[in-house]
Order: sequence, then structure tokens, then C-alpha cells
Amino acid sequence: MRVQPKKIMCAVDFSDFTDAILAYSVALCTKFHAKLFLVHIAMDVNVSFVNSSIAFNKAMLQDEHIRNAQQRLEELVKEVTIEHEIFVCKGDPANEIRQLALKEKIDMVITATHGKSGITRLLIGSVTEKLMKTLHCPFLVMHTGQQSFIPRDDGQMELEKVMVGCDFSQDSKLAFDYGVSLAQEYQAKLYLTHVIKPTEHIELKRSDYINAIPGDYRAWRTSDYLEMQKKATEENQEKINKLGRRLERQLYFMVPEEFRSWCSPHTIMLTGEPYKELIKYAREQEIDMIVLGIRGHTLWEKLMVGSTTDRVIREAPCPVLAVRQMDGG
Repeated sequence: MRVQPKKIMCAVDFSDFTDAILAYSVALCTKFHAKLFLVHIAMDVNVSFVNSSIAFNKAMLQDEHIRNAQQRLEELVKEVTIEHEIFVCKGDPANEIRQLALKEKIDMVITATHGKSGITRLLIGSVTEKLMKTLHCPFLVMHTGQQSFIPRDDGQMELEKVMVGCDFSQDSKLAFDYGVSLAQEYQAKLYLTHVIKPTEHIELKRSDYINAIPGDYRAWRTSDYLEMQKKATEENQEKINKLGRRLERQLYFMVPEEFRSWCSPHTIMLTGEPYKELIKYAREQEIDMIVLGIRGHTLWEKLMVGSTTDRVIREAPCPVLAVRQMDGG
């Protein structure tokens, strides 16, 4: 199913990278003929102090920050020609973004992580997990420290290589649809990847060797022991190779036949720690966007939520689109 987002939210913190993030969002909106929602979240200030004058000053400062934020957003979109709307919200970033996205029926939320600026607070730790677990729509995270995202002079954005992580579950289908749709919209190369995380290597102790081949073990040689380990490893590797070939075929046939008429998908089987292999391959192939799907307790939920989420977001050399299909969404 082709996916075409019609409402895209861009959350900014007025850092040095705001212009680049906005340009990226505008380019996406232009490509999909979508409406832009430009948002800034003002952190809520606790004004419950004994000294009422301090509380009053805190409230005044926050009100001033909100007014300034409104003016700055208006200045940012002054030359934006696509349909747009601006919002300044006060409170917990994750909650405010989630609630506004639900209220406005947003199709995609875009934000960024970079250095030690304010937006990092939005993306590190529990707030990231809140967004990953509760957003009803895809969450596109840009790592501005790794790559320049400013589109061409004509406002268009180049998206030449899209990589989709697949686990073959029903829950990952929406992420797959997004990846294929983006590739089709931009006529980009489509890379379909699956990571096999092998079990721990079989390492036989001398006691295991004795139990495996009872007898006069005093006559055993070290070479016998090493040969047994080698055979076990080769047998295990052959099983992994057979599984890989089968999964690679499944990846290819995930792409509908009508899509294969314009696109020859690259199917890739990777083996190792998932986040490391995905990041490594993305760097090697100069991927422009990684698309991953998560939901419930599927493989990608375990892969993306928690510390691995931070690693993928922080280390990927390109934007990461995390697609979470909510119940009833």
C-alpha cells in the first residue's frame, strides 16, 4: 500500500540546526503535498515557591519565552509557500507532542538530536521511550551532527537510497510500506535488510569433550579437541547460511510485483548485533534514510526501545524513521 503523509509536524528548539530541520521538513511536505505544522515546546516551569515574587517572575519569564517563540516561528515560516500552521505549547515535551499529534491527526513527526542543545533532552532516556511507545504516527529523527540536511537551492530534497529493516512480522508491514513509498516517490534505490543475531558461539570445554566421547580420554590430543570445535562451528554456520538464503528470498518477494517494475530491490542479510550491523551497512552504502518498524513485543520493539534506540539515533549517518503501528491506528 502506498503511503502519502498529508500532515507533517516539525518540532524545533531554535538551535543552530533549526533552519536545516525546517528545510528538510518543508522539502518533504512539498514532495507529498502535505501541510506543515511547525511546533516549539516550552518547558513548563514550576512556580510553587514560598516567595511569591520569585514565582511571579518565573511565570513572567515563561510567558515572555512563549511570546518570543511565537514570533520566531512566524519569522521562520515567513517565506514558506506551502500550507502551514504554527504552535507553541507548554509542558512536558513528549506529552505535548503526542497530544498535539493526536489532536491534529498528524501523519509524521520530525525532530532532531544534536550535541548538547535543548533538543537532546527531548530525545534521551525516558522521553525517547515515551515518544517511541506512544506516538500514533511515524517518528523521523535526524542526527544533525552526522550529515547536512539542507535541500538543494530549488527547495527539493534528494533521497537516493532508502534502507528498510524487515522482520517479516505483520506489525512491521507499515514500516515496509513507508520505506517502499518513499523509494517510489523519490525513485530511490531500495535496500531491504534483515539482521540475524547468532547465538553465542559453541565453545566446548574439555569436560564436554570427555562427556561427548567416553573412553580413555587420557590419550586425546589437542588437535582432536580443536577439530571437534571446528566441525561444530561449520555445521552451525551452514545452518545460518541456509536460513539467510531463505530469508533473502522472502525479502525480495515482499515487494509487490508492480513495484518491481520500476525498482530492483537490494536484499541484504546481515549477521551480528542488529544496531551495529544496520549502522555499519548504512555508512558503507551511504544510505539516505533508515526505516524501522516497532510495535508490541516484536523483534523491532526489542531492537529499538531503550538503549539501542539511542544508539541508532545517535550513530546513524542519516535520518531514522521509526514507524509504530498503534492499535486502531
